[in-house]
Amino acid sequence: MTLAELVRWTGYLNGAIDVCLLIQLLRYGLVRRYCWLFGYFLADVLEILLPIRLPTRSVWYGYIYFGGQAAKAALGVALAINLWRLALLGYPALARFGRQIVIYMLLAAISVAAVGLLLEPATPRGQNPLVHSLQAIEGAVDSMVLAFLVAAVLFLLWFPVKVRRNLAVCIGGFVFYWFQRWAILLLLNRNPAHYTTLGEVSLVLQLGCLVLWMLTIRPEGEIVTTVTGHRWNPAETEHLLGQLDAINARLDRMVH
Repeated sequence: MTLAELVRWTGYLNGAIDVCLLIQLLRYGLVRRYCWLFGYFLADVLEILLPIRLPTRSVWYGYIYFGGQAAKAALGVALAINLWRLALLGYPALARFGRQIVIYMLLAAISVAAVGLLLEPATPRGQNPLVHSLQAIEGAVDSMVLAFLVAAVLFLLWFPVKVRRNLAVCIGGFVFYWFQRWAILLLLNRNPAHYTTLGEVSLVLQLGCLVLWMLTIRPEGEIVTTVTGHRWNPAETEHLLGQLDAINARLDRMVH
């Protein structure tokens, strides 16, 4: 089996796990709560199934691939906002503030990528100009989402926020998933000749994350909760909860 065939079959396996996750979310009645995660899995499945009979070097295969990547980048932004909102249901002003930060970061990332492309002297040798531009913009968006996710996780690891276990699993898995997506795209932009090898590495890492989600997202995960930070220190927990309430109240007053 060639490396290209291995990549294709690993992609099919990823698609099969995606389908299992879609069925699982439907079966457990979690689609409404995790609608953007459901949409992301669905986009992944469509990106795999639509070009299944197309040659990998064909124009239509490229359209479907880059269209799918763009759709997943947009869904990734929406999913990051959704997970942040769910984690801070008790702090709506903080949730709104996080959403506004994501929008500003997204606009800034796209602007920086566009300016960089305009100032770039030439497209790297061996790379299609359109493909290079699309990957540069996708990389900027992925970097923005990753930066927000890391900041959100650090925030949740510091402040003692009570979240449902399924949500904690989704956040942790999505941070890893997005980090590998960002890292592989960065390597791909610098080493386009290693497209097939990097594609296989990405698919294997994605597969591990999808299997983790499939094994850990359960109906009881909507009942069982966990505290994200400082749960080992009750005195510090109370102090940080007071700070969190104060931050939320201040942001709420700023809006009104």
